[in-house]
Amino acid sequence: MRESNLIWRVDDRLIHGQVIIGWCEQLPIRLLVVCDDQIATTDWEKELLLMAAPAKLPTRILSTGETAEQIEDWIARDVIVMILIKSPAVLKKLVDLGCEIQTVNVGGIHFQENRKEFLPYLFLSNEDVEIFKQLMAKGIRFECQDLPNAPVYDLQKLIEKKQ
Repeated sequence: MRESNLIWRVDDRLIHGQVIIGWCEQLPIRLLVVCDDQIATTDWEKELLLMAAPAKLPTRILSTGETAEQIEDWIARDVIVMILIKSPAVLKKLVDLGCEIQTVNVGGIHFQENRKEFLPYLFLSNEDVEIFKQLMAKGIRFECQDLPNAPVYDLQKLIEKKQ
């Protein structure tokens, strides 16, 4: 399975300026997908998030199950699809549902009290670190990068350095 046309991004803010201007306007993204079980079932949250998406960029908000079902179709369409995910726990759920993921962009998990700073835009809890390690053990590579032209950091090396 070739997934080079899928951009997986973990970003707790989902659709926001960096995603729209930094990624969607600089790369030929043709579909923006938010994968979130709660938002997918809450009409007002879904509408609010869709209002933040660019008018000319098709945007879908799907549950993890719906996202997993669509992967093969997106790969077959051979257009660039950015899939936004709030947390590593959601990514793990997708992998548990059978999604084969090779590389994930980690763009932003922001400060909360129980999180340690790894980069200015990346704060991880112990649980986040454990989930990332489990996913790395399955062969998934995590590249930390807030914008397409910014430096890329290997999450595995950042975690090893902190521990």
